[in-house]
Amino acid sequence: MALLVRQWKDSGVTQAQYAAQNNLTLVKFRYWIKKFKEPTNAETGFVQLNGFLPQSIILRYPNGLELVLPTHTPVNVLNSLIHFEVRCSR
Repeated sequence: MALLVRQWKDSGVTQAQYAAQNNLTLVKFRYWIKKFKEPTNAETGFVQLNGFLPQSIILRYPNGLELVLPTHTPVNVLNSLIHFEVRCSR
């Protein structure tokens, strides 16, 4: 299906026309178009920074705790640390 979506983008025809030409329902074809759409920065929640190479990433929490992480820390780890909740028992 990814091939069909790429071919449709290059074809210049409407989604409805391309779906009909390839014996697909329009709803199903639109599902696959959305499935293979590349995420934008707004959808991922992260912005690509160009022009400098930081030595580390520093996360500062409201309680004053700072974490210094290497720049190659995976995005999913950063995301989980940003949304980390401290649960303390009293």
